[in-house]
Amino acid sequence: MSSLVEEVRDAVLAVLPGLPEDKLSSLLNTLASIGVESKSDLQFIKEEDLPDHITPIQCRRLLSAWNAGDQTSCVKVTPRETTNMLSDTTMEGFLSSKSSSSSTPSVSSTDSSSTTVDLSVWPENFEVPWNRMSSGIKTAIALGKRPTAKDRREMVRVIVDEMRLTELNPSKSQCLIVAKKIVRQYFQSFADVLRDGTKIGTGYGSLLTQIKTRVEHVNRGCSLSRRRKLKITSNSPVEHIAPGPADQYGCVRWQPECPIEETEESLKDKQKKMKDLYSTEGPAGADRGHLSQLMEATYYLQRKSINACPSPSIAELKNDWPYLFTPKELYSHFKSLTNISILEKLEDSMEEKGKMILQFFQQKPAGCNANEIQRILMKFDDNEASCFIPCVILLLLSHFKEKPEALVLQADVSATVADVEKSFTLPDSPRLIVLDVLLESTLPLAPRQPQQSASEKKERNEKKEEYGVLIRPVSHVSNGHPGDPGQRTLPIHGIRFDTGITAEQRSRVITAHHRTRDGCNT
Repeated sequence: MSSLVEEVRDAVLAVLPGLPEDKLSSLLNTLASIGVESKSDLQFIKEEDLPDHITPIQCRRLLSAWNAGDQTSCVKVTPRETTNMLSDTTMEGFLSSKSSSSSTPSVSSTDSSSTTVDLSVWPENFEVPWNRMSSGIKTAIALGKRPTAKDRREMVRVIVDEMRLTELNPSKSQCLIVAKKIVRQYFQSFADVLRDGTKIGTGYGSLLTQIKTRVEHVNRGCSLSRRRKLKITSNSPVEHIAPGPADQYGCVRWQPECPIEETEESLKDKQKKMKDLYSTEGPAGADRGHLSQLMEATYYLQRKSINACPSPSIAELKNDWPYLFTPKELYSHFKSLTNISILEKLEDSMEEKGKMILQFFQQKPAGCNANEIQRILMKFDDNEASCFIPCVILLLLSHFKEKPEALVLQADVSATVADVEKSFTLPDSPRLIVLDVLLESTLPLAPRQPQQSASEKKERNEKKEEYGVLIRPVSHVSNGHPGDPGQRTLPIHGIRFDTGITAEQRSRVITAHHRTRDGCNT
């Protein structure tokens, strides 16, 4: 009977090591009174069976550990034992519990200085070895100041070494508990904050990243510490495994199945209809209502073409799916692929993070190109929302010492793809080609325009409204497809005109366009 009491006592202390002796005795008496005859009986205990003076959280922790068999993960080790010994004894305890429910599922050291480690809740009980930290860390903590980067890296090494004495490869969730505890204990020294004290995100994101990166570094090439599922052998009982995400790279519909109501032949017929529509109407056909329905119905076939092996070229994809390269359908495809509206996401992110980025650079952070930063900020006007996004982009480019033309190329607002290809020597790496003058006042290499008064801006906008109806928008201009003479346009002075307008009208538009572009009053 005494051996049974010791087994149950060890099972309780493995989950609640700090339980007072009086509460422990009361709990053991209660378990004995309701008929607990072996350790395997603990899995049948319910919360109402436990004494009232045990807190609800303590009750639930006990029940969770007993029902899941977590008591088998508790091992007794001495400080001199290696981490490999920990892993081996844990597996040995697991196997012994399978062979005999009454056997002790832990390996105890005969050394009197042994300590009990609960592998399921160790991050919550983890004690940071502050006594082993460098003098720089101790001084920073005492004064409530931030340690140097060197001292902080050394602190992370000590913490990870201490964590690996219990768990060879701590998971990110376990590292999160440790990082959160450190930041909560010494917020002023380790929290992620701006200079004005504003907390960034959770406050412990950078420390969590440092700890997890260090864990991955020390475990590099160590096959014993990899987190992998056990292989299921033929003799092992088949258990239901919840299906994980089947898609890749954060996508929710990487390669969906063919719709039940469709076949590949019917989808190819719809694809042919869209190609025929493009051959007659060009990009302007994207505005037709039924096109979006066709694109949505053929999403499976689009993904199959994109994911084909070998991968098709952009030219081949554009030939097979011409409307996929129009802005409307490209955004729609991305929404179906990731369940994210990219335009709304960018706007929300810029609104949320852009002001913080501006505030960061307005505080003149050390290590930046101060003169260039100030030059960009001087051109930023809080009252003009159109300058907000370009300003943030240019600040980031300047901070990381990148040239603006390495990301953005500017072209005339009326330029077509052919015009851009003739005007620029396009690099091999991707670029954003902006068909606007939005960045012209902020990009360093762009020519500066004369400052205009409010009345001049109003007159310029009126001229745009007056003559803009004669200029076809670039996104809707046809490339001269046969069978659609009404869509043919004529490029003159960088402007594309309908062939139906008169020479006098073209002359008026060209004059107004040049004066508007040059910032003239008349």
